[in-house]
Amino acid sequence: MMATCIKRLFVNIVALLFAVPLFAQFDFPVMSGASAGMGGASVALDDDATALYATTGLASIDRGCASLAVRQNFIAQGMGYASVAMALPASHGAWAAAFINYGNKDYHEQQLSLAYGLAIGEAIAMGAAFHYLRSATSDAYYQPLNRLTFSLALQYRPTDDLIVGFRAYNPVAALAETEQAVRTPALFNLGASYRMRDELMATAEVEKNVYYDYSLRFGLEYTFLYDYALRVGYSTNPSVYSFGAGIRKDHFGADLAVQLHQALGLTPQVGLNYRF
Repeated sequence: MMATCIKRLFVNIVALLFAVPLFAQFDFPVMSGASAGMGGASVALDDDATALYATTGLASIDRGCASLAVRQNFIAQGMGYASVAMALPASHGAWAAAFINYGNKDYHEQQLSLAYGLAIGEAIAMGAAFHYLRSATSDAYYQPLNRLTFSLALQYRPTDDLIVGFRAYNPVAALAETEQAVRTPALFNLGASYRMRDELMATAEVEKNVYYDYSLRFGLEYTFLYDYALRVGYSTNPSVYSFGAGIRKDHFGADLAVQLHQALGLTPQVGLNYRF
């Protein structure tokens, strides 16, 4: 019995070590149900919820919209994300604000973002965002960490069916000037999506975290009866399978996604979207 418990503990520790990229401080996921259902790919998607968090498609938003999302990593207590975001079109481009909270009262990380996206001609769109990052614990001995960084995004649409996207998050890879320096990762994403048929779209993306190896992400979305979508995806480093479904009805939309880590289990996510 004791040997079995020790073996399980060892397996769990090894699994956590291989999943370190999932727990890097301030490594916030894109809180979009479509992205979560397609392996985490985001820079070449054009739905409103992804644009609110990834900035890449922000310039295409022509009406005010809002999004709420909840994600629970491995259904584990204290490892959940909750987010809210809103965008408003301007005379040129669109503005967006988003807030993401991770953790619980004992330890939490937060990101507050203000973004702007602008179309340049018919094929190119650019976006930029400032991000205020904060982490804190319930222990008064440890002072909260605060920092400010930015991200840049670009989308190129050479045809109606093809989108190429790029995003650089915290490209300067700034370190916190504290007694215990905590790394804020620099993330670079490059991807493309292609609509093979009216109802079928494929996307592929590569992400480079300056502290880890490359991660590849793949996804498929099948739309049927105009308003419904089914999604599947896969990502590497670590190996994660994903599945999702979505519905769009008039102004309202909802997304459900589940990601499956082979060692750590399920990560469910639910999102609600509204277009004014």
